[in-house]
Amino acid sequence: MNYYIIILMNTILITTITGIKPVVSLYAYSLGLSPQEISMIIASSAIFPAFLALYIGKWVDYIGTRPIVVIANIMYLISLLLSVMFPSFFIFLIQLAMVGIASTCLMLALQKRVGSLGGDIDRAVANYSLFGSVGAMIGPIVSSFLYDYYGYHICIFFNMLLIAIALSSEIGMRNLEKENRKKTVESQQANLQGRESIWTLMQNRDIRNAILIGGLIFSYRELFSVYFPLLAGNMGISPTMTGVLLSFNGLAMLVIRFTQTSLVRSFGRMRILTWSLFVTSIVYLVTPFSPWIVMLFVLVGILGAGLGLAQPLSTAALLEGTLPERHGEVLGVQMMINRVSQFAIPVIFGGLGGLLGVSAIFWGSGLVLTAFGYITRPLPVHVDKPKNQRQHL
Repeated sequence: MNYYIIILMNTILITTITGIKPVVSLYAYSLGLSPQEISMIIASSAIFPAFLALYIGKWVDYIGTRPIVVIANIMYLISLLLSVMFPSFFIFLIQLAMVGIASTCLMLALQKRVGSLGGDIDRAVANYSLFGSVGAMIGPIVSSFLYDYYGYHICIFFNMLLIAIALSSEIGMRNLEKENRKKTVESQQANLQGRESIWTLMQNRDIRNAILIGGLIFSYRELFSVYFPLLAGNMGISPTMTGVLLSFNGLAMLVIRFTQTSLVRSFGRMRILTWSLFVTSIVYLVTPFSPWIVMLFVLVGILGAGLGLAQPLSTAALLEGTLPERHGEVLGVQMMINRVSQFAIPVIFGGLGGLLGVSAIFWGSGLVLTAFGYITRPLPVHVDKPKNQRQHL
């Protein structure tokens, strides 16, 4: 039962995040805020989590997931209420900063719970991410529809209702952590002296690449949901059609995960992770040159496929490659990279976007993803020839 509640809470989290962020950017734009100001608002959702993600991961490991989940949901509710009561540039900054911290807490806590369930980790993460894709599919279209026809307030109140359901589910869920708390604390204290630094763990190439790719993929998924509505608006596409495109992106993420097992068996987990960066970079580079609806559906579908594979595979690689008592910390590093890139990209490219338009943000992002795809590419495997074979040659 707990696993299904975890899936429900993750689905609600992804539904609200993917629905709220594009609506906030559109609402702020309608109030007269410039692209540079919107970039600052979006960056505020990343700067505080960038500094806190590693510590949040450690807190999740030490005090358990339940207190983190309850506090984060309450913070999430308060942040949404603020923009309804006092819509302004300063309040939007505070709102998305709180949303960023709350969503970071929830993601790390829920991912750690999945990793602690035992059994087939790839299947558990795949199902967890599968329903997250459902949220990514329905979130944009529902929130965009509510915003387009009923206004910002109704859209926010609907998302607050979903968050309240998640909070109620958490309160009613059986707390299995309490039963194992004493054993976990004793194990952590016993291993504290010989505990490796997180940066030592990152010397492992596969773990390092999984952290880098997972962090970048998460951030670029969120950045696409924020900046694509602005690009689509410049192309003359309505908010409702923009929501349909974003939901199609979520549908592609959902469908591709049904082929995940066979693809990993055929090509390998780390190779697919690297390919996902290159695919995402191509979509970012080409999208501003594609004002046709059919072409946009193709591009956002390809993007969704790349993101849909990278997200669960990077998480599974980290959960499988580290000890359970380090899951929150390692996932926190991945989230820190996510938030740093999510903060740096709007700041770096936001000013350029003010001069050259939103397209410049997509071009710059595509170049960054291409560079990291080259850095994390799989290295060739060198096999030493047997001694007698070398002598024969």
